[in-house]
Amino acid sequence: MALTLSEVAELLHALPVADPQCRGDAVVGPVVMDSRRVRPGDLFAAVPGGCSDGHDHAGQAVARGAAALLVQRWLDLPVPQLRVRRVRRVLAPVAAALQGHPARGLRLVAVTGTNGKTTTSLLLHAALLSAGGRPGVIGTLGSRLGSEVRASALTTPEAPELQELLRWMADGGGRDVVVEASSIALEQGRLDGLEVDLAVHTGLEEEHLDFHGTIEQYWASKAALFARGRCRAALVRVDDPWGVRLARQLEVPCTTFGSAAGADVRLERVSTGLGGTSVLLSGADGRVQLDVPLLGRVNGVNATAAYLAARHLGLSREQARAGVATAVAPPGRHSLVVADDAPLVVVDFAHTPAALRELISTGRELAAPGRRVLLVFGGRGERDRAKRADLAGVAAGADLLVLTCDTTERESPEQVLAEYRLGLLGRDVPLIVEQDRRTAIALALAAGQAGDVVLVAGRGAEVTLTLHGRAQRFLDHEVVEELLELREPAPAA
Repeated sequence: MALTLSEVAELLHALPVADPQCRGDAVVGPVVMDSRRVRPGDLFAAVPGGCSDGHDHAGQAVARGAAALLVQRWLDLPVPQLRVRRVRRVLAPVAAALQGHPARGLRLVAVTGTNGKTTTSLLLHAALLSAGGRPGVIGTLGSRLGSEVRASALTTPEAPELQELLRWMADGGGRDVVVEASSIALEQGRLDGLEVDLAVHTGLEEEHLDFHGTIEQYWASKAALFARGRCRAALVRVDDPWGVRLARQLEVPCTTFGSAAGADVRLERVSTGLGGTSVLLSGADGRVQLDVPLLGRVNGVNATAAYLAARHLGLSREQARAGVATAVAPPGRHSLVVADDAPLVVVDFAHTPAALRELISTGRELAAPGRRVLLVFGGRGERDRAKRADLAGVAAGADLLVLTCDTTERESPEQVLAEYRLGLLGRDVPLIVEQDRRTAIALALAAGQAGDVVLVAGRGAEVTLTLHGRAQRFLDHEVVEELLELREPAPAA
């Protein structure tokens, strides 16, 4: 939807953070943040960032045909400009207006929480699809509408891309859209101006404190999604104090769920095995058993959230129950790799203490009687240094720990591993430290036997590993399969 720059400024007058001022006027199309993606007629948003400032790239945007600029300071460039106090804080409303407010024709479900966002979103998408709908989903694994998939670099895309995706879905016949809402996206205002029909909270533990500073601020970023005017109803897991606190303060209709006594919908029993996960619920629908073809007890929680969200959107009890059962396990989330005469391997994204603890527990359930759980866990660099000791302490719950490297970006791998090892002081766990991740996985597979379970944790479906500033393709699942193919067959009895 094309607007003039002065019309965009008029829209922003209601925002106290804006204070819009125009120099010149022009008809502008969509707003774009990346100067390399600018097309003739676009409005280029010069967003200051931690590593670069969009103002420094405005000249390139003009050269590519930008009709006007959205800036925080006037630039000596020959195009109309709209100056505001903070570009990032107005991106969402500007992007929505220039896309014709696509969310107004959609029902939105936003899923947030430290763990479970991706799987819960895909389970809900599967239920809606099974019921005959044409749902969309936007998240870590990209965006999907029908059979069409679009890639995205972020769990929750920046506001211009998010609004573009919502327009694509609205124009493509979508009605219900599930959006993963990360805490950073919420803090940066990428979902500003959207009122979702249902906000889902899957639980919270310490994460992203390198960005938020404190767990209190991390929680506050997520809690903002549940304010009146941001959501019409809420679904909150109350198995941790943060969920209990959130549910108590809400001013919108709220359904609580979890294993805790007093939850509106209670998980009475959860069991998991190679065939999937079953959960028995009790609540307003009476007693309901959900069976999903996903491994891991945590998927009992994810399935419950998806079932309840589907019911909220109008699916019948049977449609919702049967629909979540059609889901396909997302890559890198409790993914199994099975080979003859070899340990069972589970590749998972677990990178928080609670998720890692759940993964080890799942490994115990899958291991044959008397057999071991071996864990390959990588130290992630430049992120949440404060939780490294806690992660190492949880990892010590395995029978053998192979400590290795995940992406360390520019941080020294040796330093990252040293800090994880501090968390193992006083822990009686057999330990192998191997910086090279492929070698580490090979060592764990060589140490395991049939009946054992090898857990490869921390990366899930991530495809790039960066050490010493150099990126390389590295997909845990692929590496495991390659190494198992090279494995020497067990000697004949």
